[in-house]
Amino acid sequence: MVAFSQSPKRALKKLGAEPVYFMDSINVDKSELMKCDPSSIALVTVLKGKEAIDIIGEDGKDGVVYIETISFAKSRYWRYFRSKSAEYSALVPVAGQDTTIQYILNGKVLDKNFEGNLAVIDDKVFKEIKVLSKEELQKQYSIQNKEAGVSIKSEAPKDLHNGKKKF
Repeated sequence: MVAFSQSPKRALKKLGAEPVYFMDSINVDKSELMKCDPSSIALVTVLKGKEAIDIIGEDGKDGVVYIETISFAKSRYWRYFRSKSAEYSALVPVAGQDTTIQYILNGKVLDKNFEGNLAVIDDKVFKEIKVLSKEELQKQYSIQNKEAGVSIKSEAPKDLHNGKKKF
């Protein structure tokens, strides 16, 4: 499996003639996929060979491409973090309403195109989530323009495109 939050052109070239496409967990055809604004994509996962066939059956013989939009990825990490922290749940009661929140992953301040990285966090790699007050955020990270912070500690997923991405 290959997962990344950048252009998937190289990985897609290695697929067969008729890969199966999913966007936000819905099976779509290639023409529908081509209508998608590339800047709205948070995460692309490409499955090939036996792995693709094991997941969706013989239809996956030419590969499977899962695409998550930014809004879908936000909803996914929001649900996961809510399950891990009542404090986070109170801070961000509705998915996507976190514009006044600063996310920090493994000590790195996330400023743009981070939704895919947060969405791949699961029980296999998750270590800790901590809500930071505005004052803590200012003191520890010199961030002035956010109301609170969310610090997440996690291992990098083993299947994250050779571990070379932003994660």
